[in-house]
Amino acid sequence: MGHTFAFAMQKGGVGKTTTTLSLGTMLAGRGHRVLLIDLDPQANLTQGLGIQPDTLEYSVYEVLLNPERGVEFATQTTAAGVDLVPASLDLAGAELELAGKVGRELLLRKALRATHTAYDYILIDPPPSLGIFSLNALAAADYVLVPLQLHAYALKAMPQLEATIELIREIHPNLSIGGIICTLADRRTNLSLQIEQQVRTRYTDLVFETTIPINVKLAEAPSAGQPIGVYAPQSAGAIAYATLAAELEARYATPR
Repeated sequence: MGHTFAFAMQKGGVGKTTTTLSLGTMLAGRGHRVLLIDLDPQANLTQGLGIQPDTLEYSVYEVLLNPERGVEFATQTTAAGVDLVPASLDLAGAELELAGKVGRELLLRKALRATHTAYDYILIDPPPSLGIFSLNALAAADYVLVPLQLHAYALKAMPQLEATIELIREIHPNLSIGGIICTLADRRTNLSLQIEQQVRTRYTDLVFETTIPINVKLAEAPSAGQPIGVYAPQSAGAIAYATLAAELEARYATPR
């Protein structure tokens, strides 16, 4: 059995999608079978793999509306070595469509039931909010990975996320935070170092040793429709995510 991770942080701009994409492709490069799921109506993860949302026949939208069909029918193989359940522009209206659906928080979990044995890692990228898509991601996951920008406002968002995880535990008792990833670190400032120390003091072993730096190549890669390991494999960002992939692999070992 593989592991399913939901990347969650209700504050935007913390590197959540970049981390999902970069970590997923780095794990694939280490020989693992990886599935990425784009649950964000902005479809940034989908576009970061060079796929245009308006060209899709099937997407995560159809998966949520038809969870009994599983996810395979909407899964695409990508040039980056990962499989992807993409997001389409239709997803923006799905929240209203799902509002009256019984068990709407469990739709993705139901769709993934037959998929866990096919992948070593399933990484889910919901939007930077705590709405229906994020609840679906959390309910489907074994663990939550938290990309935490080394900024005071991001740290202040943690209690709300922890409260949401406690709420999900009413229907998914085994859900837990599997790790906190310090992102957008600026080693030139004392503030970044101070926030990192606060995070490590408060959350101790939950915090990955690897810290992701601010890196211009990480910002450029999505525009090229390529993961950082392809776009700029020698950049500081690529090296950091490769190190993080090895650390995650060691923490949550899966058979090759």
